[in-house]
Amino acid sequence: MGMRKNFAFLAKSKYLIFIALIVLTYNISINLIEVVWKDQVRQLYPNPAEFSAYMGQVLTAIGVIATSAALFISGNAIRQFGWTTSAMIPPVTILVTGAFFFSFLLFKNSFLGTLAIFLGSTPLALGVFFGSLQNCLARASKYTLFDATKELAFVPLSLESKLKGKAAIDGVGSRLGKSGGSVIHQGLLMLFGTVALSTPIVGVILLFSVGGWIFAVHGLGKQFKSLSSEEPGAETASSKESAEAELETIKT
Repeated sequence: MGMRKNFAFLAKSKYLIFIALIVLTYNISINLIEVVWKDQVRQLYPNPAEFSAYMGQVLTAIGVIATSAALFISGNAIRQFGWTTSAMIPPVTILVTGAFFFSFLLFKNSFLGTLAIFLGSTPLALGVFFGSLQNCLARASKYTLFDATKELAFVPLSLESKLKGKAAIDGVGSRLGKSGGSVIHQGLLMLFGTVALSTPIVGVILLFSVGGWIFAVHGLGKQFKSLSSEEPGAETASSKESAEAELETIKT
């Protein structure tokens, strides 16, 4: 489906709108904070070789954390705490670690600077540490809890909604989220000139983005619980036929 048809199909279902909003806000949030974090890493490691080495360490940490979480945490969390609590973990993780990250960047001349000196570090180094921690936990939660809960959210839907809904959300939520984060940064760079000067605005936008993410998870959780409690096979014969026709179209 084209972009217009994607929007038209999503507009028919509040349930799908919530899923699209979750995907959209995730991609915007990750893009916003990652650009600022990489700018701080470049300031801490201006040498290209040191910068590449540090980024390699972060990628390794993401792989280790994601693998460990997939094996021991994500499945158990969904079974024990349910869909809504598990889906809340990624945005809350980004919110908490992002708060520490931006605090050391924006209030480095406050008591946080004194705290960094007391710990034998600098506000920049601690900011990069919390930014790296945020990046590792956010990416790891994306590959585990975020993807798992997103896919589970499609289970109670009819076959037609699963097919067209996933296609529309991939076309709207994912692409629009990534491009939206880039557009925001480009606009701020045009206004302020550097990433460092635009950091306070990025922090405010990130707060609204994560807030929208949490709102969407809360709203979707209620509908997911309601749909999951219904009798299986609730979709109508017409929706089955249209879904089968869609499958045949995709195959051909």
